[in-house]
Amino acid sequence: MKEFDFYEVTGVIAPGMVLLVGAALLFFPEQHQSLISIANLSLGSLGVGLVLAYVAGQLLHAVGNGLETVWWWFWGGMPTDWIRSAKHDLVASNQRDLIRTRLRATLNAPTFELSTVDAGGWYAITRQMYAAIAAAGRSARLDIFNGNYGLCRGIAAGLLLLFTWSIILDWRAWRVETALAVLIALALYRMHRFGVQYGRELCVQYLQLPEGGSPEGRI
Repeated sequence: MKEFDFYEVTGVIAPGMVLLVGAALLFFPEQHQSLISIANLSLGSLGVGLVLAYVAGQLLHAVGNGLETVWWWFWGGMPTDWIRSAKHDLVASNQRDLIRTRLRATLNAPTFELSTVDAGGWYAITRQMYAAIAAAGRSARLDIFNGNYGLCRGIAAGLLLLFTWSIILDWRAWRVETALAVLIALALYRMHRFGVQYGRELCVQYLQLPEGGSPEGRI
């Protein structure tokens, strides 16, 4: 039997279920009981509803990725990129300096500067930072922030699709569309919060790792 991890449940299945239930209510309001009965059927060891939610959640990632790109563009990049660009204060200035110093030693690059590395190179470095944190057994909070970030991103993407479909079906249903718009705003707000918390936690946990020579402290 497939065992879903925390991110698959929060970032894929839950948003997929939001989309499926919302679409059923919008398109088939009279048949929702029949749809629920179908969703409760089993496919091997998994429920049909769970399988459909997983598939829908995977497809929602395409919408979520686009939504994420647009959202963080207005903020000058994702929070993990703020460490490099210094466009927003993710951590204290002395913490940023300490991260630069430690990366110089770890990457064996005495002239390394956060401001000169490009976005692609920095992404690879942050992935290495996470790998070192995970190897040291310190990634639990990061994984929770990442899972909840994916949950909020997926919910926002699903609600955005439902909002669009509602306008196409009946643009005069302003109560439904207003409620969906409010929920989208709340999901984006929570997505933003978890994104910032993830970036800050990545820095803090990296600075807690043993320095330099020990295998546990090396990226």
